[in-house]
Amino acid sequence: MSCTSSPSAPSVELELTVALSGTLFDLLDDGALDLVIAKRRVGLNQQREARSGIAVRTERLVWAARDASVVEPGKPLPLILFSRPGITRVAAMEALDRKGIPWRIVCTSGSLSGLQAAARAGLGVMVQPRSMVSAGLVVLPTTPQLPQLEEVEFILTSVASEPTGVAAALAKEILDRNARQEFELPFREAV
Repeated sequence: MSCTSSPSAPSVELELTVALSGTLFDLLDDGALDLVIAKRRVGLNQQREARSGIAVRTERLVWAARDASVVEPGKPLPLILFSRPGITRVAAMEALDRKGIPWRIVCTSGSLSGLQAAARAGLGVMVQPRSMVSAGLVVLPTTPQLPQLEEVEFILTSVASEPTGVAAALAKEILDRNARQEFELPFREAV
């Protein structure tokens, strides 16, 4: 997306890239991006996820589905997951494996809209930060078959230790707006 007219910087063009966090970090490392907002797992020292950056917010991951009926006792949990190396993919599989809960992958997608469509169709459950659960899906409560999931951080990072110029101005704007904004969550809780 290009944006050529902005009240604060009328001559700046903005190109928006939407991708998995790992892909965004790779593009940042290659110099293709100046600034990235991405998820990282909290408390891990894995190279890719030990990124320095400014924490924008922390959110718990949740199980989401069209309704609770997709979770059938005695059957493997049907998972709708991002492609490898998706952070939510790994978090879901690790949480289930730690508890010895059987699961199977019913859908893999590289896009959030693909995951949401599969979940709305009733194919299974997906894992997302709470604020990213879209309308038409419900947050499923933690149960013996749906263990509590970890938290993720959304971070703002750049190639340089501190962004400069236009990237610094954009980073400040993002952080200021985030500090003022109350997130309206589009989901409803499953009953």
